[in-house]
Amino acid sequence: MGVKCPHRSVMTSLIPLFIRDDDAQIFDRSTAAVRAITDQDNQKIQYGIYICQDCGKRFIAKGIYVKIKDRSGYILQWFPIYPIPAREVASEIPEPIRGEFEEATLCFSVSASRACVFMCQRILESICQEKKVSGLNDLQTDGTISKMLFDRATEVRLWAGITKHKPLIEPVTTEDAEELLNYLDSILNAVYVEPVRYERLKQKRQQIK
Repeated sequence: MGVKCPHRSVMTSLIPLFIRDDDAQIFDRSTAAVRAITDQDNQKIQYGIYICQDCGKRFIAKGIYVKIKDRSGYILQWFPIYPIPAREVASEIPEPIRGEFEEATLCFSVSASRACVFMCQRILESICQEKKVSGLNDLQTDGTISKMLFDRATEVRLWAGITKHKPLIEPVTTEDAEELLNYLDSILNAVYVEPVRYERLKQKRQQIK
């Protein structure tokens, strides 16, 4: 059983802690050391305070039983909820796009998957505005993004359209949101980060020469 540490974004095993303060003293001798509660849908949710084996820092994690795609049954997935996991955003990405991407990653970190997808679409629109083009087709035509990235950007846009305008029988899962967020990360990297870092590296080589 593991979870991504919110402090360093690395996978870590869950080590339960003895929790003690002026108001409460909690110690669960089970291997998970969690307290189970029931939400409004009678779905079992688990919470626990743990320590990361990698960095030694504490964090709170939430475990939710999630339905497995194309299979019967559920699996327990863990998500850090405090501190809110931070995803590094490259400084080369201009504002307000940088702030919008941080907001998208924040939505993902608190399991607001639909909101994350909406923000991803908003960022695509902001990229087009910043580049002064009418749409994704222009970004591909002028060579700003490849055909592969254009297809992924289109997938982000189509997912956002579905989640906005159609009632969904199946919810947007964290896996769906993470995949789309990774697509967007690749697009931002190609549009803003790689060109700047390439020029920086080329200039350094020329100075050395």
